[in-house]
Amino acid sequence: MSETQNDLTEKYFAVSVLRDFVLPDLLDKDTPELLYWAGKDLSRRLAVQDMNDLPHVFKNAGFGELAITNQSKTSYKYTLSGPEVIQRFNLNNDNPEFSLESGFISETVQNSIGLSSMGSFSLDLKNKIVNILIQIERN
Repeated sequence: MSETQNDLTEKYFAVSVLRDFVLPDLLDKDTPELLYWAGKDLSRRLAVQDMNDLPHVFKNAGFGELAITNQSKTSYKYTLSGPEVIQRFNLNNDNPEFSLESGFISETVQNSIGLSSMGSFSLDLKNKIVNILIQIERN
């Protein structure tokens, strides 16, 4: 294991154990939904009001490297990548949960534009990246 991988493993081990093993054992089938709403709550608690701050916040939180890939009137598409994300794919047999991140982004976008939004994610197993879709509810 390289020095960088070793540092990463040590840095995120406790968080990963809680998030990827303990919480799912406790929450069972409710894990995705509860993590999603926890992500929305975390965004409010951290008072992230500007979606342009998301990449910086994600990097500092150890969520990975976040980039917006497409934006329209009805949706925002993001990709989440980096060593933290790859590690979560590897620890979770290519089936990691990213509802927390989806909720966090959704709430931040909602606060930034003033419209309700809902987030979802899909896994790119080949490239070990996460695609996050935020759908905007326009009346």
